Amino acid sequence: MNSSKRRSLVVLGGLSVMSLLAAACGSSSSTTSTTTKTQTSTSSAATSGASTTAVSSASLVSQAKAEIAKYSTQPVFKAPGPPVDASKLKGKTVMVVDHDTVSNALVEITKGIQAAGQALGVNVAVFNGQSTVSTIEQGIQQGINQKVGAIILVGVAASLVPSSVSAANAAHIPVIGVNTGQPDPTAPNQGFGQGMYGGSAPSYNELGRLMADTAIVNANGGPVNAAEITFDNPISPAVLSGISSVFKQCTNCKIITTQDIEPQNWPTKTAGAVSSLILANPSLNYVFPVVDTIGIFASAGVSQAGAAGKVFVISSDGSSAGTLGLVQKGPVFLADPGLASPWAGWEAMDQALRAMSGMQPGDPTVPIMYLDKSSLAGANLTNLASVYGNAYVAGYKTLWGIG
Repeated sequence: MNSSKRRSLVVLGGLSVMSLLAAACGSSSSTTSTTTKTQTSTSSAATSGASTTAVSSASLVSQAKAEIAKYSTQPVFKAPGPPVDASKLKGKTVMVVDHDTVSNALVEITKGIQAAGQALGVNVAVFNGQSTVSTIEQGIQQGINQKVGAIILVGVAASLVPSSVSAANAAHIPVIGVNTGQPDPTAPNQGFGQGMYGGSAPSYNELGRLMADTAIVNANGGPVNAAEITFDNPISPAVLSGISSVFKQCTNCKIITTQDIEPQNWPTKTAGAVSSLILANPSLNYVFPVVDTIGIFASAGVSQAGAAGKVFVISSDGSSAGTLGLVQKGPVFLADPGLASPWAGWEAMDQALRAMSGMQPGDPTVPIMYLDKSSLAGANLTNLASVYGNAYVAGYKTLWGIG
């Protein structure tokens, strides 16, 4: 699998848990590490020479608790920009090109776009890219041929299909990305890649910070020796940067190793890799998968090594009942801060409305929520609206003049 195809697999925290676990059932239980890439690094202020001033353990725990508390309630809707007169756009068509229809997160994002379109009277056409670059390009071209008002790429990085994005630009069709990069309203293309109008995504940097905060609080100021598990995609660097920014203040927090395991290998290689890391590094006590589907298999690796209660998994995305169920159950998977995927869909539609109206893009950042065993106690995970709430629905309707 070449690097450009790997970069397409951006949103995987909500992949069908049953399908991945089924694949894992046929995998080897060997504890030999089979990761595709290993990179050892440290993130402690003492060893890295970071300029950030270290603080006392007690202060660091207090800071971490305060940051977690900021995200421990249901997100509140905040208008991403000035009101949009959506009445002028009734009857327009928006083309949604999904990376695939296997990932639960992608499916829920698209459902959010469809629900927003229904409320607006905007037609939403959906094209399944089937995880294949050439098929995704066909979907974009179909939107160009149909002269749609906007194209929304769900889980498809602009770097994967640059020529198709350029073709849409040439046809004066705005392209919006969803969950394909660290959102930044001040950056070119809002951080979603060359040729993009803007996008919709959570702050992956902040999710990384919350992962690090969780470890510090759980260790209560004691040593945090962690392994990061990542894969080749645009969001991983933002998550890792968030972790690093917290650890720079912590003299006894360290990243022992960072390993790449690509998505096609998660079911067969992650558990063995994690088990091997634990056996080779007796001080290892935390594992940070950048998305929570990896956390399913990382948790299995902890159990395989007989390290439950000693080694903990902390991840992000929070978009699947399967992954959140592991957090709810405990004790290995400690926390899974994330976002309501349908909210990302409504925000993508808001960006499409602004683009079709000739307006500047709105704030692309979708709110996040901190989720751990305590916050998920008694939650009905078959309906994640009961976890995140749905304040965004009324908020966007009012913003668009249809509330």
